Amino acid sequence: MAIYIPLKTSSHSPSTRAKPGKNKKSFSWLFRRKKNGLDKSRRQPAMVTGAQRLWKWKRLFRGAVLVGLLVAIVGMGIWSATLLLFKSTIFQLTDIKVTGTGVATQRQILDLAGLQQGGSLLRFDARAAAARIESHPWVERAEVKTNWPSAVEITVVEHQPFALVNLEEAKERRLYYINRSGRLFAEAGLGQELDFPVITGIRSDKDVEAGRLARGTLADAACSLLGMAAKGNAILPIQAISEIHVDQKQGLILYLVDRPFPVYFGVDRFPLKYNRLIKVLEQLYAKKQVDGVKEIRMDYFDDKVLVTGVQVDG
Repeated sequence: MAIYIPLKTSSHSPSTRAKPGKNKKSFSWLFRRKKNGLDKSRRQPAMVTGAQRLWKWKRLFRGAVLVGLLVAIVGMGIWSATLLLFKSTIFQLTDIKVTGTGVATQRQILDLAGLQQGGSLLRFDARAAAARIESHPWVERAEVKTNWPSAVEITVVEHQPFALVNLEEAKERRLYYINRSGRLFAEAGLGQELDFPVITGIRSDKDVEAGRLARGTLADAACSLLGMAAKGNAILPIQAISEIHVDQKQGLILYLVDRPFPVYFGVDRFPLKYNRLIKVLEQLYAKKQVDGVKEIRMDYFDDKVLVTGVQVDG
């Protein structure tokens, strides 16, 4: 009979030591699986987002290409239609009417407007044409009306000459027309009407501002004096005035058409002095003494008029 002797086990036996190691190893593997799973789950949305973004860009690109093609097609259609309209005879200019011209000729007006028979109205700018016509020195304003499909009507209003101004510029003197408001609008040329009163002694650097007689100057007062005469008084109408000379010291000096003597107005109170002159001339004409007059001084005293050569009451 054999005797069985059980082996002594140690607390530090291999089997006992292996268990903690095995558990630790198994747990670390589990942690790695969980970590890898987390990494994959974290990386997955980034991959999905990138794919979605690429898909969106492709979709936008396709849409942009389609829009570009549509715009190009529409543009070509408009361009083709425009060419057809410009070549069409429907809008060719066949009727041009110009009214109101006097000094300015119809040929000058049409050239400034840029109009000619057979031209296309589709290329015509009525507002720009009116501005070009108004650049003519004799044209005060112009109205251009387009009557579709093939007619244009131009109405011109010219400046009305009121007097002439002998303008001194440096060493030169030039004769200009002025209107009633004192604007110098055109230089007098050969063959033009010159039967107007002339304002002399005008300096371009002192008496003219922005193309007109400067406000508050003696030159402006001379124009106003002519305006009083233009109201049509029978004794002293504007047609009876030959010249008004502007002298910076003596003031305004008036000359009549058919009388050689000067009339001195001074530098102020021109309406009052003009009315007094009418009364003096009325007496001279009534007494037939006007031929003996040598000069008339309206600036002699505040309430007196000096007539040299004859005796006048008042």
